[in-house]
Amino acid sequence: MKKERTLVVDSCTMYIIGVIHGLEREGERVRAAFRDFRPDCIALGIPAEDIDTIKKFADEGMEFDMLPEQERFFEHLSRYGRTSVPPPDLLASYNISVEEGIPIETLDMNDEEYAEVFTKKVSLISFIRNSRRNKKLVKMEFDAPTAEDFVDEWERRYNSMRQFKAIERAREKNMASSLVSLAGKYGRVLAVIPYQRFDGVVNSIEKA
Repeated sequence: MKKERTLVVDSCTMYIIGVIHGLEREGERVRAAFRDFRPDCIALGIPAEDIDTIKKFADEGMEFDMLPEQERFFEHLSRYGRTSVPPPDLLASYNISVEEGIPIETLDMNDEEYAEVFTKKVSLISFIRNSRRNKKLVKMEFDAPTAEDFVDEWERRYNSMRQFKAIERAREKNMASSLVSLAGKYGRVLAVIPYQRFDGVVNSIEKA
């Protein structure tokens, strides 16, 4: 099922949607959310460094390299609709910000912060074990009835180890904290969050 939620933090109204990166239909979903909600800014669940990458694609059409497991993910995802890279939801968000003259904010850890969390939580042995599991994941078949069900199953298998789950929880808390901080700057925020992180982000905000 699609994930979306409206939350009020202080005097700020936030419309949060969980998107499946790669599905073309999610780009139109972002545009529809913008038209209906008319936010003061768009907040993306990506690190700040990724904005430059999206901008280069939009302006120059640069190509994206993917890891084998990412390629396999998109191969499976294509069963549920047309796919493209970079994710259409992110490209639509960037284009809207240019067309409408509204700011984009980023919510996820930057590369340095992520590296610090990764180093603290993942040992060399855990990293090797996880790499082996993900190699097996590339060869697996999935028969989920919907794109959302497939993403949920992929997530359970891709981040099955406790240490990697802990990293994702840390990312969710960081996104939630960043969103709460935006409540002091904007009256209306459209937050575009990876589908896998949606529940954790919303729960963290509600508990804050």
